[in-house]
Amino acid sequence: MKNLLLVLACLSLLTLGTSVCRADDGASGSVGAVIPAPSLGIEAGINLANLNGQNVNDVIASRLGFVGGAYLSVPVAPTLALQPEIMYEQKGGKINGNSIQLGYVEVPVLLDVNLIGPLGLLLGPSFEVNTDSSGVQNVNSTDVGLIAGAQLNISRLLISGRYEVGLTDVSSNQKIQNGLFTFLVGLSIL
Repeated sequence: MKNLLLVLACLSLLTLGTSVCRADDGASGSVGAVIPAPSLGIEAGINLANLNGQNVNDVIASRLGFVGGAYLSVPVAPTLALQPEIMYEQKGGKINGNSIQLGYVEVPVLLDVNLIGPLGLLLGPSFEVNTDSSGVQNVNSTDVGLIAGAQLNISRLLISGRYEVGLTDVSSNQKIQNGLFTFLVGLSIL
């Protein structure tokens, strides 16, 4: 039931964000300011995931994992866009030499703040539902994280690097959280 409520909340946020942005399309902005059109795209890349917490001794032990999904970029101002995404991510790491592998369906809701030219700053929360796990017991079914990173928007191509820190314990038995670097390449299809 918690997973269903989380998914419904995320979908509501996406719908609300899109509705607010479309309602703002008719509003007059500053003179000469052009708000780009929304875009929809696909993205894929890799995660360098690890586990953070007081019981983690293998600080550098990472799991190389796949990440892929889709994004919607909805500009709300000439230099600001709301970028919700839905993706599948492989996470995990090692604790005392034991490998932990986790899979999540993740919904980040990011702000893309244009800094200079095609370079933007990404900030926002992520909401996740655990889909598979091995090497750990009593896995929490959901996770919430914070994302910060940078993104290049070059025509229809996106290149991004980001760090995500998990705010929820991976397991109810241990005080460990996800932490990962993600590198993505995306292509706008609309």
